[in-house]
Amino acid sequence: MRRIEIFFDTAQQMAQNFKSHSTIKSFKILNTDENFIIAINEPKGLLAIYNTKEVKLDIFSFYDNRSRLYARNANIQLLQWYNNIIPNIKYFLFIKDTEELCFVENSGRARIFNLMNLQFRPAFCNFPRNLVNVLSSTDGSCIMAFAKEKPDEFNSIISTDNIEQRDYNNDIKEINRVYVYFSKNFVSAGKVIDLPLNFKSLEFLQISCINNRQTHLISLDLQNGRLNSLLVKITLEQAQFRFQKCMQKKSLASQRTKLNDLVNVYKLMFEKYPIDSCIDPKQNRPLSLKIVLDIEDNNIEDYGEKFNEYITGMFDNLKYYTNKPTSMLKKFSASVITFKELDVEDTNFQKKFSSEYQLGEWIIQLCCLIPIQIAITRNNLFQPLKDGLSSNENYLIELKDGHHLDIISKNISFGWYEGIFKHFGSKKVKVVSSMGEQSCGKSFMLNHLVGTTFDGSAMHCTEGVWMSLVNTQEYIYVALDFEGLKSLERTPQEDMFLALFNTVVSNLILLKDISTMFQKFQDGAKLFESDPKIFQARLCVIIKDVPKVDRDDIIRVFQSKFDRLVSEEGEDNFITKMYGSGLDIIPWPVFGDIAWFKKLSFVNKKLEKQKVKYENAITFLQDIKVIMAKLKICDWDSLDESLIQIRIATLKKLLPTAISYGLERKDSVTKLLLDHDTGKPIEDPKTDLSDILNNFDSTELLPDANIHLYDEYVSFVQLSEDLREYFDEIVQSQEETSDEIKWYENFGKFLNYIIERRISRVRKWYAQNTAKLPQDNSNVINGKYEMEQKLDKLALLWTLCGLTCQQCHLKCIKNFNHEDDHDCLTNHKCNFPCQFVEAHNKKLIPKCIHKAGHEGKHICKKIKHLCNEPCDLIGKRNCQEVCSKEIGHPDGKHLCQSTRHYCGVSCSLSTHTVKGDYRCPNKCIKSYEKPHSSHRCENGTCPIQCSILNCQRKCQSNDHFHSYSGFLYVDHFCGNEHHCHELCEDDGICKVVIEPKKQLQEPFTKYIQLSERLRCSKKIPPNESKHIGKHTHNENGFHFCEAQCQFCGYFCTLPYGHEQLHNTRHGFDSNMMQIKFSEDDEDNISEYTRVDGQRKFTLCNMHCKNLGRHRHIDYCQDEVICKSENQRHDIKHIDEQIQPNPDRPKDFISHKLFWERTGFKDPYPEQQDFAEFDNDRHTITCLNLK
Repeated sequence: MRRIEIFFDTAQQMAQNFKSHSTIKSFKILNTDENFIIAINEPKGLLAIYNTKEVKLDIFSFYDNRSRLYARNANIQLLQWYNNIIPNIKYFLFIKDTEELCFVENSGRARIFNLMNLQFRPAFCNFPRNLVNVLSSTDGSCIMAFAKEKPDEFNSIISTDNIEQRDYNNDIKEINRVYVYFSKNFVSAGKVIDLPLNFKSLEFLQISCINNRQTHLISLDLQNGRLNSLLVKITLEQAQFRFQKCMQKKSLASQRTKLNDLVNVYKLMFEKYPIDSCIDPKQNRPLSLKIVLDIEDNNIEDYGEKFNEYITGMFDNLKYYTNKPTSMLKKFSASVITFKELDVEDTNFQKKFSSEYQLGEWIIQLCCLIPIQIAITRNNLFQPLKDGLSSNENYLIELKDGHHLDIISKNISFGWYEGIFKHFGSKKVKVVSSMGEQSCGKSFMLNHLVGTTFDGSAMHCTEGVWMSLVNTQEYIYVALDFEGLKSLERTPQEDMFLALFNTVVSNLILLKDISTMFQKFQDGAKLFESDPKIFQARLCVIIKDVPKVDRDDIIRVFQSKFDRLVSEEGEDNFITKMYGSGLDIIPWPVFGDIAWFKKLSFVNKKLEKQKVKYENAITFLQDIKVIMAKLKICDWDSLDESLIQIRIATLKKLLPTAISYGLERKDSVTKLLLDHDTGKPIEDPKTDLSDILNNFDSTELLPDANIHLYDEYVSFVQLSEDLREYFDEIVQSQEETSDEIKWYENFGKFLNYIIERRISRVRKWYAQNTAKLPQDNSNVINGKYEMEQKLDKLALLWTLCGLTCQQCHLKCIKNFNHEDDHDCLTNHKCNFPCQFVEAHNKKLIPKCIHKAGHEGKHICKKIKHLCNEPCDLIGKRNCQEVCSKEIGHPDGKHLCQSTRHYCGVSCSLSTHTVKGDYRCPNKCIKSYEKPHSSHRCENGTCPIQCSILNCQRKCQSNDHFHSYSGFLYVDHFCGNEHHCHELCEDDGICKVVIEPKKQLQEPFTKYIQLSERLRCSKKIPPNESKHIGKHTHNENGFHFCEAQCQFCGYFCTLPYGHEQLHNTRHGFDSNMMQIKFSEDDEDNISEYTRVDGQRKFTLCNMHCKNLGRHRHIDYCQDEVICKSENQRHDIKHIDEQIQPNPDRPKDFISHKLFWERTGFKDPYPEQQDFAEFDNDRHTITCLNLK
């Protein structure tokens, strides 16, 4: 027996699992032999397996929640339907969205089997010869049979009532055709279509429907590595076709009877979209149409008159029926020429007929005509999109740096608009949006106000949020078109997310829905903090189709409603909280009236008076993405605080590259240090060599950007090599200098300048990117501290050692903290010529044989100028090895030119510090000849690191033996102020963070709140090991209450130690569900069914929404009182056992008591509706027990 393993998940998740080669658990395992065919019906959740050997059929179906697959119809015997002869079934498929199966035999005979009555239809079809594939349309209306045929095999086509075109290609040897059989009349082909020539491969075909609107036939051409798509339109009204025998070699396409479509497109466009610009009259430029005809010259004037007459009549008709302002059409011009006159290369022709545009600006305007979808709401979640498509969020779980909001916002992208926003980075931005009920003309009004091209329809055509923009000389107007509220496809929570996003990002909101406005916006008002920066919108309530005589009454009625709402809710009313720029009630004229379009100018004046919310396009791009990310993860904290955290996190992420290279990015793409608020680069000033070194020519030094100055994985010797070579080549050669001390001094100044310049630019970069942030914010302070720590490391790394080289007498130019031998990084040879010039008789003077930097005269080895016998102290440090006395000197003591021979014993400094044991690695430089008990190296200062944690500076003492100052314990301090590294000790929670938590078997990620202790913000005074007082992250700073909502886990937002009820802005509660008990058995209420659609992502404050009087289930707190029936009036004991934990007794309780027991404030405003205890067993019951 073979077995079938069935895997069930989203295509995206499935592909990722198989790609990662991880162990994937199968959804269902079925045992069968190898003779089977499978058919799947996704819309119905059906799986059919046909056994070709036993001629039997098994049907499997999903449960409603698609958690399990069960056998619906097993062992259906089909042999009797084929006269007990085993059929040769070649194709086997579901008719999509139905419960019918189509069986296609190898001979071409096709039959339909109904799963409801388990019978075949009486009629059957004969599919064509050379059958290659059979598919069902996505709606089940027809079956398509694909065949490869020769032209002479085809003697029957279908035509419309129009005249057939006679342009069939005689050279085609094989034609790919599709025979369309309508399911309702499954007898013969209802239509036959020739497929395009690029549809060569028919074996790998798929019919797909996009958003229930567009049906595509998709072909995968494996041979050529190509994916082809063909838009298919299925028309069910078959009466418009007639079937007849026709001659061969005729195209199936219908012929046009009119050739005016290219002219009529102007009318069609202006009927749907605006003609004159309302917000920018400067864009009302006259249009011109050039028509080229293949006619004789003597008829051209007649055609010109006809076209002008036709166009004039077309626009007059347009104005009459729409009443739109048409000033731009008054200057519309049309001209007609012949093909003979068409000479685009002719200069005169170009001057007469061409228009001049800036190509880049024209392309941008063209791109702005295409809106992009930026967000959707599904499964009770707000889901931002990446370039108009859903993005994979599994990468979030793998990242552990905690900056999830930043990661999500950077994964949001607006497609081609990203480049447009960056191109107009310095322009101010105003956001206009439109909301309302479905099919109330939202998109049409927004288009005619701003000049966008959102699609509009009497049907549901807008899903989620779509964005477009209009560029004017002063502003960028961003237009957001929102999905209609109260849609059957959307939950109240999804509507609330859309309304909240709209309110937060917009300058001006056109609301064409008054009936549900209060509820939608009131829910959102309780979530985000009252942040004046984001709640600046002006709300324009549009009351549509109001006659002129009723306008004053309408305004008065709605004004009284708003006044009543504000007076009842006081300072908590959502209008004051969410609409800082106020509210307007605008009665709108009847559609089609000329006043309808004139009213737009009134709204435009409101828009002009609105203060700019976004200083530039870059700021808008940053803010809107962060807002979308916050809505996605239900982060209700201040937007300002989130922007601060993201900005600091971004700077921290870029900081290593900024310090190392003076750039923000150094890989395949180089990115300069930028001011992220304006997009402008940080200045990299030019400097001359004469500005930093005296007596040097005015030579321009290399710029700071791209100099590699820091790398933890590269030694200082390698890191400094390029700068040493640059200094030797451009500034001063070490080999040619006569003053080694001066060279070392100049080299040190040069390096100091290079490092200080880098430090200055990085500090300026950080300062400019945090200039608009509060400087006392803990994130800003900690970010600056981290920067300074890294800059200190850079400065210390490039502090030269300066001690004597181990192999010669030059200074060591490694960094001061190196642990290996001192090295001047030269060849250690003296490069000067012999000083005994006369002895060489003006011949080529040889070089000195001594080591570089030696004392005394330069001597060669060509001629014996001095004694040259071995020095008596050879082997001692600083010895030049040969006697420098005259030849034949009378005393028998040979000494070299060195004035002192060093002792060479290891330095005596050895001590224990808070950072571990320390032993000086240098050698004693006291005279070998003088007896001494304490050995001292040439380093005069204390070399031990500062005792404060993470400080890498050296002790400030100038006494090398500072540790031996006579005290039992000696503190080593650098003399600077230090940041405390301890955690805050205050009671309460310092910071609440949002973290992702992957849900098993779920395609979405749930976000939870966690508490975090912040680092102490106090500073340790110089020469002290700790500060005064306890550790705190902010003096008199806010600390959150430690209480958490037991359902969503969100922390109380009130200060620690508050006296009132806990309160929070809730998150998702995946445990709460709405249930109904069985109505069949009055005595048994242990069985219940779920009635809330199995939604797992519902906010705590949305579960009981719109339920009215209802009840909750809770564990019984006093079973004795309940059984004696002395409990409260809003408690009823449950005698039966109910899941979960059936052994624990439970009660029905009221909504009010349910929230009282949590200790949290009831988040629902409908207190009057929820006050009564509904004890009807058939009512909705909320269950949330663990």
